[in-house]
Amino acid sequence: MTQAIAVSLDLAARITAKIDRGELTPGTRLSEVALAEELGVSRNTLREAFRVLMRDGLVDHIPNRGVFVHTFTRADVEDLYAYRMFIEISAIRAARHKSEILEKSLDTMREAYERGAAANAVGDWQTVGSANSAFHLAIVDLAGVARLSADARKVLALARIGFMATYNVETFHSIYVEMNHQILKYLVAKEFEEAEKYVEKYFEYSRRDLFEHLPEN
Repeated sequence: MTQAIAVSLDLAARITAKIDRGELTPGTRLSEVALAEELGVSRNTLREAFRVLMRDGLVDHIPNRGVFVHTFTRADVEDLYAYRMFIEISAIRAARHKSEILEKSLDTMREAYERGAAANAVGDWQTVGSANSAFHLAIVDLAGVARLSADARKVLALARIGFMATYNVETFHSIYVEMNHQILKYLVAKEFEEAEKYVEKYFEYSRRDLFEHLPEN
């Protein structure tokens, strides 16, 4: 990998993190001048990062208008949830045979749940959302495959775009804090089959919930 490619990938990851934290919301126009200055990079380097983000579906280029954070649509929902359900259930299945990775991931899940619960109690919805992403990334980490975790980070950022597009962010996020806690309890108890079943129900509920909360247009 050349240095230029490595820099553009790192920059794309930094912008992805800003989306995940809720700092860049759906439909936000990404000003080359302002963002390049904020991140301390050249506009050419930023354009390369934009190409990476467009490939990952996180931003859209509209000719003669610029680059925008992707506006999540109902068409995105099915593919997103099919991916997440397959990956997270498979990761939980793999965790049965990877005790060291399981313990490390459980620590991350526990911290993410506690952070989300504390934020939920005071109505800090951006932190609730980013804690949720961290929790589910830790589930993917159970597989012990670095490339898979890197891809999942992008998918979770896309999911965050979808959640931020809902018209009732508070209601949408709150219920998932305790649902994450239930997943954590199953995994701590090493009740893997129950965890798999619960994650399947979780995603089916979440998929329907997102459909209902996304604006029609």
